[in-house]
Amino acid sequence: MLSSEIKKLSSDILSEIVSLRRTIHKEPELGFKEFKTSTLVANYLNSLGLKVNKGIAGTGVIGLLEGKSPGKTIAIRADMDALPITEETDLPYASSIPGVMHACGHDVHTSIVLGTANILSKFKNQIKGNIKFIFQPGEEGLGGAKKMIDEGALENPKVDAIIALHIAPNCKTGQISICSGPVMASPSEFTIEIKGRGGHAAEPQKTIDPIIIGTNIINLFQTIVSRNKDPLKSAVLSVTSFQAGNAFNIIPSNAYIKGTVRTFDPLLDDEIYKRMHSIISSVTGAMGAEYSFNYRKSYPPVINNKEIVDIIVKASSKIIGKENLILNKQASMLAEDFSYYSNEIPGALFNLGCSHPSWTHFENLHSSKLVVDENCISTGMEIFSQTVMDFFENNIS
Repeated sequence: MLSSEIKKLSSDILSEIVSLRRTIHKEPELGFKEFKTSTLVANYLNSLGLKVNKGIAGTGVIGLLEGKSPGKTIAIRADMDALPITEETDLPYASSIPGVMHACGHDVHTSIVLGTANILSKFKNQIKGNIKFIFQPGEEGLGGAKKMIDEGALENPKVDAIIALHIAPNCKTGQISICSGPVMASPSEFTIEIKGRGGHAAEPQKTIDPIIIGTNIINLFQTIVSRNKDPLKSAVLSVTSFQAGNAFNIIPSNAYIKGTVRTFDPLLDDEIYKRMHSIISSVTGAMGAEYSFNYRKSYPPVINNKEIVDIIVKASSKIIGKENLILNKQASMLAEDFSYYSNEIPGALFNLGCSHPSWTHFENLHSSKLVVDENCISTGMEIFSQTVMDFFENNIS
């Protein structure tokens, strides 16, 4: 039985893949600076006999496994970059780089896809088609996926479908969650500068106070989601930074506001932007200030293709059993640049449980204390491998 063979191969290489993961974890690298990581990835893929293309989007790597005969091409994507966070775990393989940590699990993603490449290389003579293993830089807010696509990651050969995973500390090891349709939001970022007139705090009548103006703007922003948006549509508007002044007796000249907007609908994002602009313009105008407003759209939302989701669900059932599938999971307002791939071709991303069943507490993603149960690596490798083999059997595109 194929699933049994996949599990045996996964078990045989688990210690090797865990070792790779720990090496990557100990030497994390920020986006587009994944030099050691990409070298490790390329060397490992070469050792498996894959065709390897390096230097895509700077530090990206693609491994190509060609089957015994021509056919469709499926891609598996991993991200390699770490975060600017100081690790606070007691792991023997904790980050050795001050201020940099794999706090979002990209070390796990990378090692899982390397292990999957190892397993699937054993089935080379059974595969009618190709498998691309895409290791991208700069997922964390830097749009590395788009750069990979712009440099041909989905061509030569043309990719027909793509899959990916993301670790999920809120799920137990041996479980996955997945749904079709929208699964992750499109993020936009905004910065505002309020240009008032500073002066002595004892003479506020001689100033145009940017703190009061900024406070009014922030309060009115809260009415956009609660009163201007259709309640049946999802959106988040969060102000995450408000900075002004640094003295007890001085009203500053300027104030600075930053934040994020999350939606699943580009038209709704446009509506929120227009309403924000109207509020900023009206409040500053009424209070005699000037302003600058920058609004940057980032990734599109992740939309999971139903056909690909169905293949993953059936494959996962063979590996972990239906009882460990969390289906129709509520969409998340988190963002993922996998959306660039799934906007181009049919694709799907699932969440991989990574907390040991015995744990009573877990840290969230982007926490300096994040710890992952490395047994999840087996689950990820096996589901990826089974999904790919089922893809070729179903001949889905």
